[in-house]
Amino acid sequence: MKPGSEQFRSILILTLINVGIIVILSFLSPTFLTYENLLSVLKRMSVLGMLAIAETIVFISSGFDLSIGTIMAISGLIAGQMYIFGLPFFLCVLLALLGGMAAGLMNALFIVKLRLQPFIVTLATMSILRSIVYGVLRGKTLSHFPESYLAYGDLTILGFPFLFLVLIVFAVLSSLLLQRTYIGRQIYAVGGNERSAYLSGISVNRIKYTVYILSGFICACAGLLFSIRIRAIIPDAGLNSPLEVVTAVVIGGTAITGGKGTIAGSLLGVLALFLLTNGFSLLNLNPFWQLVVLGLLLIYVVGREGISKALIGKRLKKKSHQAAGIK
Repeated sequence: MKPGSEQFRSILILTLINVGIIVILSFLSPTFLTYENLLSVLKRMSVLGMLAIAETIVFISSGFDLSIGTIMAISGLIAGQMYIFGLPFFLCVLLALLGGMAAGLMNALFIVKLRLQPFIVTLATMSILRSIVYGVLRGKTLSHFPESYLAYGDLTILGFPFLFLVLIVFAVLSSLLLQRTYIGRQIYAVGGNERSAYLSGISVNRIKYTVYILSGFICACAGLLFSIRIRAIIPDAGLNSPLEVVTAVVIGGTAITGGKGTIAGSLLGVLALFLLTNGFSLLNLNPFWQLVVLGLLLIYVVGREGISKALIGKRLKKKSHQAAGIK
């Protein structure tokens, strides 16, 4: 990422916005800058940050994945349910990760083999897997996890929560994959122009399989982090995640049409959302307005180019009418 580039400017602007939010909230709430509150923000953003990494990679490839929150939920469910069945917990974790990758593979198969739209495929996957989660849990909470596993939720290293450090490790590895490897360059190429990528010798279908399986794996890891953070898996785990994640990723500068985006930008977008959410909580504002704000942000960010063009067109039309009136 070069200084002066569009991505660099986007990250710089988003960094300044986050700093501005922090400064404003520190004046409005005396408890905002306390260690306990900031620790809570970092813990909570760790799970959504993992989902944002997965969605960013998919978006860059010009894909779309609405099933991220549901894959997170069912992966945590697999780990807990297998532990109840008496399997060693390391094997439960392995099965949870494989379950997430299998869900990603299922998405890829329908998208590649049947040439269906990613939005429709992942919407269907989300509905199917969510129904399974509801059917297994039946409105109850699954909290049967080893205490040694749940202890990671309270672990801090150099003052930072363990869950947040896991997010940072995944962010660094994902950024290196996208920016420093041949596969990463292929993902950008496919997202930028699938036809040109195919003509240049890139196996487009292989890249799509890789992207969705990797997304499923990262979402499964998010499911494990979620179960650690709240010490359980609940039926509604990740229910609102698609809206939150897509908003954060697009705010972070990742193009919904593919070929452009960074992991750093997406995580800054996640941080901005959680700072706003935390501010709502500290200022005792109605939490239902959070979804309204998220929806408006998503509409603006996705449609800002069209909005700008419409405003410019309106101004030019007004000037042309004025010029015609003068004549």
